[in-house]
Amino acid sequence: MFIKFSNKHSGFVLYEAVVALMITIMTLGILQQSLQILHRVQQTTFRDQLRWHVTQEKLQELLLHSTLWKVDEGSIVYQNKGEDRMVLDSYDRGRILRKTTATQGGYEPMMTNVQKLRIEKIENLVIITTENKAGQTSQMCLINDP
Repeated sequence: MFIKFSNKHSGFVLYEAVVALMITIMTLGILQQSLQILHRVQQTTFRDQLRWHVTQEKLQELLLHSTLWKVDEGSIVYQNKGEDRMVLDSYDRGRILRKTTATQGGYEPMMTNVQKLRIEKIENLVIITTENKAGQTSQMCLINDP
């Protein structure tokens, strides 16, 4: 005696195919976003981040015990104890942040290879905003408490 099972469905049901297709599309979307994030991380290297932090520490040390004379869109004029007035300003159309003496000339580049540079002062806080070649914007907030 044979028992015969009747199988009414010999394939996928339409909703099963739609669910499988939606899961595949969501997986591809997540993969695409992951690849975009990886591409951005590769554009901003560890070296750039390290250079940024070293520059911020150096600027904070310069302005720590200084008196600010003037802050405008592109420059900071300050004086350390017993020294000439120094100027932090943008140079080469905002692509270089440099330190110069107000009277003797000469300069020391503090940060290079930036696309845009803006300096502003809000009370005792000096904010330096830069934009790199990848279009990423960063801000340095330097506290000035003489």
